[in-house]
Amino acid sequence: MAIAIGDIHGCLAPLQRLIERLPPAAELVFLGDYIDRGPASAQVVQYLRRLSRERPCRFLRGNHEQLMLDAVASPANIGWWLQNGGSATLESYGERPTAWASGEDRGAFLQPHAAFYASLALYHEDAQTIYVHAGIDPDVPRLADQDPMTLLWIREKFFRRAERWQGKTVIFGHTPTLTMGLPMEQVFRSGRFIGIDTGCVYGGCLTAIDADSGVLYQEPAARRM
Repeated sequence: MAIAIGDIHGCLAPLQRLIERLPPAAELVFLGDYIDRGPASAQVVQYLRRLSRERPCRFLRGNHEQLMLDAVASPANIGWWLQNGGSATLESYGERPTAWASGEDRGAFLQPHAAFYASLALYHEDAQTIYVHAGIDPDVPRLADQDPMTLLWIREKFFRRAERWQGKTVIFGHTPTLTMGLPMEQVFRSGRFIGIDTGCVYGGCLTAIDADSGVLYQEPAARRM
């Protein structure tokens, strides 16, 4: 039994409430975007690390974790990360964004959680389901052949082409369902594609789904952005 959990984006309180409601024997598959935009990115990661010592968890990489790692690696990427919510992450780690951006040891703040970020997988697959942050290219049948940028960033070219996909169910996050024309807290379902980013950081809710039964668990946002 596996339960997928959508984009958290630094929203610690809804995450904690959600986890308390999930069946304790279920494996939890987190779809990435633990950080950025919300107020408690560092605290979310610390909580998830502790949770993984108490029950089975799998952690996937989101595009926001990639943005952060790219910004740490190269000054050319700093502005793009900060524009996409990175300032909130730095502040949650006790850093002042302007000072951090001009500093030399930009990776120092990550050291307490470096192993966590380094361990994040691009996807997970079991007998019935593919779990991924953004989606897949439906024209590429083998997951091993998928472009990592696709797995982290794809949007319309993936979820608007569900009819092309005849493989396993794909559960993804990344694209808030509100931007797909749905009510904020409604998941996206088309063919074998299920999108569960229900915009917690924007005032929606944090969503989890039982991959076998389709049962949803949702917790409302603590506040509106």
